[in-house]
Amino acid sequence: MKKFILFALLVISLSNTDAQVTSLDEHFNTFCAVLGENYPTYWSEYDIYSNPLIAWTCAPVGGRNGTPGIGCNNYDGTTYYLDSAWLFTPQLNLSYYTGNIYLQFDAKFTSDAARMSLLVSNIYQAGTLPTTGQTWNDITSATTPVLNNQGNSDWQTYQVDLTPYAGAPLFVSFLYTADVVGSGQWMIDNVFTTQIELGVQAVTDKMLPLSVIGACTSGQIAISYSTPASGPYSLEIYDMTGRKVRVEEVAAHAGTNNYTVDGLSLASGMYLVKISNGTAYGITKAFVQ
Repeated sequence: MKKFILFALLVISLSNTDAQVTSLDEHFNTFCAVLGENYPTYWSEYDIYSNPLIAWTCAPVGGRNGTPGIGCNNYDGTTYYLDSAWLFTPQLNLSYYTGNIYLQFDAKFTSDAARMSLLVSNIYQAGTLPTTGQTWNDITSATTPVLNNQGNSDWQTYQVDLTPYAGAPLFVSFLYTADVVGSGQWMIDNVFTTQIELGVQAVTDKMLPLSVIGACTSGQIAISYSTPASGPYSLEIYDMTGRKVRVEEVAAHAGTNNYTVDGLSLASGMYLVKISNGTAYGITKAFVQ
């Protein structure tokens, strides 16, 4: 019986570490409503110490605007630690995006005794010891604005282009490091992927307005989209592992179009709907009850 339980736990563990998502939209409001190491689904952490007081920890009112967030510090009430703590996103499959894809997040720090870096890896194995310089690329200097420990002690929005790494599944890590001189804390909130560059308010002419109409069912999804010209468009539906579950061609006319994808057999959950013609595209989420 014990062997069966251990085997079952191993299968669950492997399925979690192999899981991929095609986008991020994490505000920590659900998982971090309670203090502790309550990481969102498929998120994980690796700390060089086993002390939970200095790990990446949920802060129920520590996020932006007093909402839940997640943070890390190097002081447990008695000792300052020479700390390194990694917070990993789920494994991202961004290969189907047309154009640039960005990671955006909010962050702030409480002192310059600690630093936060942003790293990406296409070959990291979840649950293993991270090895900086061999499997990780440091993209901290590529953030807009540049992320550093002389940054903003109030909340600041940052963005970084993940397009150069999107050809293969990847992990993003928020790496916290601190010295033993004093206490330093970093907080993050509102981590998501987007195709809109930071500071660009208007939708570009290469993006098509696309939205879901009404409630989605396991058998059909109704959408509304607008196109600048008539012609054939490709409609694709992906589940949150990046698997394409439907592709078909639709004949669009200039202006607003309504279309219903039927004959589906979808499990409940979140899906991504994409419509494109090679030069313009639109992406939206569809939730199946």
